Amino acid sequence: MTTHRRRHDHAKPYAEQDLGEVDATPFAQRPTPDGTGVVVAGTCPRCHGRTETLFPWGMPGTGSKGVLNLILGRDPAPGPEDPLSHEVHFCECGHPHPQCPPDTSYRGCGASWRIRR
Repeated sequence: MTTHRRRHDHAKPYAEQDLGEVDATPFAQRPTPDGTGVVVAGTCPRCHGRTETLFPWGMPGTGSKGVLNLILGRDPAPGPEDPLSHEVHFCECGHPHPQCPPDTSYRGCGASWRIRR
């Protein structure tokens, strides 16, 4: 079976749009090289641009018990507080889409979503 990845739609106008739950298939998580967090990477379901978000361990909203795992040098196992499936993700493709307000927190198309496991 051949899979075709859609090209990043740079011309898609910025719009704050909640896409609800999306399939986990195009997303993966990996620990940061220094072990202080996790990076969730994948493809924005709206503009199809490559997006990555850093979730530091032990920060509110990152879904981690963090400090204890960091002190003990162990990687937190994915579970009910896994950032892949329990955080709201935003398009951070890095591209300034048309009509993007200058004061947006994320450089992307404006989409947000949750990842379904």
